[in-house]
Amino acid sequence: MTKMAKHSWMAVFLAIYLIIGICGNLMKSGAVLWGVVVLLISVVTFAAAHNLGPLVNRLTARQMRIMIGIGLTLMLVGQVLILIFLPDTIYHDPYRILSQADQMAAGHNIWNTTYFWRYPNNVSLTYLLSLWFRLTSLVGMSTNAASHILTITLLDTFIIMTLVTLKQLSERNSIVLGGFTFLVLSPFAYTYYLQVFYSDLPSMLILLMIFRILWRWRIKSNLQRICAGIGLTMLVLVGQLLKPNLIVLLPALFIIVVILWHRKLLRTTKLTVPFLLIVAGFGLSVPTTQVIHTAANFYPNAAYELPVTSWMLMGVNTNSDGMYSTKDIEKAITLKDKQAVEQYDIQTIQTRVKKLGVFGLMKLWLVKIGILLNVRSIQDWYNGGFQSAPTWYDQHSQFLRAVTAVSYQVVTIVLWLTLIIRLLAWRPDLRDETALIGLLAIVTALGYLAFHTLLWETEERYGQAIVPLVLFALGALPNTARKRVVIPKRTRNRLAVGFALAAILGLSTFSGLLAKDYPNTIVVAAQRSQLSTQYHAKPQLIAPNTVMSEEISLNGASNYLSVQIHQDAGMKVTLTSLSTGKVYKLKPAAAVYKLETNIAAGHYRITAKNTSGIGQQVDVVNTQRYQLAEYPLVVNGVKNATASFVYTSLYQPT
Repeated sequence: MTKMAKHSWMAVFLAIYLIIGICGNLMKSGAVLWGVVVLLISVVTFAAAHNLGPLVNRLTARQMRIMIGIGLTLMLVGQVLILIFLPDTIYHDPYRILSQADQMAAGHNIWNTTYFWRYPNNVSLTYLLSLWFRLTSLVGMSTNAASHILTITLLDTFIIMTLVTLKQLSERNSIVLGGFTFLVLSPFAYTYYLQVFYSDLPSMLILLMIFRILWRWRIKSNLQRICAGIGLTMLVLVGQLLKPNLIVLLPALFIIVVILWHRKLLRTTKLTVPFLLIVAGFGLSVPTTQVIHTAANFYPNAAYELPVTSWMLMGVNTNSDGMYSTKDIEKAITLKDKQAVEQYDIQTIQTRVKKLGVFGLMKLWLVKIGILLNVRSIQDWYNGGFQSAPTWYDQHSQFLRAVTAVSYQVVTIVLWLTLIIRLLAWRPDLRDETALIGLLAIVTALGYLAFHTLLWETEERYGQAIVPLVLFALGALPNTARKRVVIPKRTRNRLAVGFALAAILGLSTFSGLLAKDYPNTIVVAAQRSQLSTQYHAKPQLIAPNTVMSEEISLNGASNYLSVQIHQDAGMKVTLTSLSTGKVYKLKPAAAVYKLETNIAAGHYRITAKNTSGIGQQVDVVNTQRYQLAEYPLVVNGVKNATASFVYTSLYQPT
C-alpha cells in the first residue's frame, strides 16, 4: 500500500498560510471591533453551513439545478443593472491598458506613454484587448459596452465552470452550494471582477481550465486528448502572456514529478504528456511575445524598463510592509539605466535584509501574508469610486460599503476554514488522479503565496490568484475529518435555520454599527481615469480665453471637490449650480483646484477658463470610443463625449 502521510506536509503548509490569512482579515489597525464582528459572523456562518450540509445533500439533482439556475439568472440581472447604473471610474494599470487598447482599436498604434516601457509585460494583454475592441467596433459597439460584455462573459464563465467542476469532483450538493454562496451570493460577482477588466480574472479562468484538463485527461479518448493537448498548450501560452506569475506552475509540476518519482509512481501516471505540453506552452510564450510586440508596433526601451530586482526590493521594504513603494520606484527612475538600477537594488536588498535579521524578516513575511490574503477592500481595487453614485446609494453608502467588506471577508474565511479542516485531515493516495491533481493545486497555490511572500512585493489583490485552486482543492479533497456528533434530524434543521438567520441578522445589524463607528470617505462623483504624469502623459495646451466646462451630477451631499488642472497652471475654475445659479470658486492647490465646503446634492457645471494672456496646460483625458464620464467635456461650445476633466467629489465625515 502506498505511503500516504509523508507528503501531506504540503497540505499542512497551505493550511498554515490560510490560518495566517484568516488572522490578517480579523486585524484592522485602530478597528478592533471590526475584527470581532467579522469573527463572530464567520463562526455563526460556519456553524450554519455545517448544519445545512446534510439537509442540502438530500436535495435531488433537479432541485439543485432549479436553485442554481434561478440564482445565476438573478445574478446576471444584478450584474447588468450594476454596470448600467453604477459604472466605476477606472484608474491606474487597468485604465492605461484600456486606453491604449481603445486607441489601437481605432488604428493608432502609437505608444505615447512610458508606462509600457516600464511594464512591458502588459503589452500582450493590451494588444489582445485591442483586437476585441476592434471586432466589437464593427457592429458600432462602444469601448464601454465591449469592456462590460468581456468582463461579464469571463466572470460568469468562471463561475459556471467552477460550479460544474465542484459538482463533478465531489458529487455533494453541499460543496456545490458552498461554491455558489462564495461566487454568487457574495461581492465576488458584483464588484472588482465585474467592473474592472484586468489580467486577474482571465488568469483565474485559464488556471481553472488548465486544472480541469489535467484532471479529466485520464477519461479522454485519443482524439479528445489531441484536442485537449492543443487547448492546454494554448491556455498556458495565453496565460503566461497575460500574467507572467503563472510560471509558478512549473516548479509546482517539478515538485509533483519528484514526489511521484520518489514513490515509484512516475511511470504509472498518465499525466506525462500534459505536463510536457505545459512546459511547451511556457516555451512558446517567449517567441509569441516578440510576435505581438511587432504586430503592435511596440519596441521595448531598456532605459525605462525596470529589472526584476526592483520588485524584490519593494518586497523587503518595511516602510511599505512589502507592498508597492512609490519611493523605491522614484529612486529607480533617477538612475541612468537598467543596469544601474539593478546594482542599486541588489545592494539595497542586502542592506535591508541584514538590518532586518532573521526575526525581522520572518515578521515581515507574516505581515505580507496577512496583506496578501486580506480581502476587505475588494470594492476598491483599481477603481476610484462610482462615476455618479445614485441617490439611494449615497443615502446608505456607509452601510453598503460595510456590508460589502464584511460579507466577502466572512465567506472567504468560511471557505478557508472548511478547506483547512480537510487539508489537515488529508492523507493522499497519489495513485488516484483526483488526489494527484488536488495536490498539484495545493502546491501551485503555495507557489503563488510563497512567491509574493519571499521574493516579490505584495498586494491584497494578488492573493486572489489562489481562488480557483482553493475551490478545486475543496472539491478534490475528501471529507475525512472525524465523524460528526450525531444530532437528531429535526434538531439539526432547527440549528441550521437558526444559525443562518443569526448570520444574516448579524451581518445587517453589525454592518450598520461598523458604518457608524468607522465611517469612510465616500466618492459622490468622480472621473479619475488618467495616464499619469509619472509616465509622461502630456497635458493639453489651452489657448487664452478658452472656456472648458463639464456637467456633473451630485446625487448626495458633498464637502470636497477637486479638479486636476496642472502644476502652476493659471486658470479660473468655478462650480456652478444649474438649479440655483450659485457659483463656487475653486482655489489652486499644487496640481489641483479644490473646493472645501458643504455642497448640496444637485446638478452642477465645472468651468475652467484661461484668463491669462498665454497658453496654459490643463489635464484633459481623451479617448477614442470610451466614455469617461456621465457628461461630455465642452470646449468653446464644442462637445466631446470621449473627453473629460479629472475630478473628484467626496463626502468626508467630520
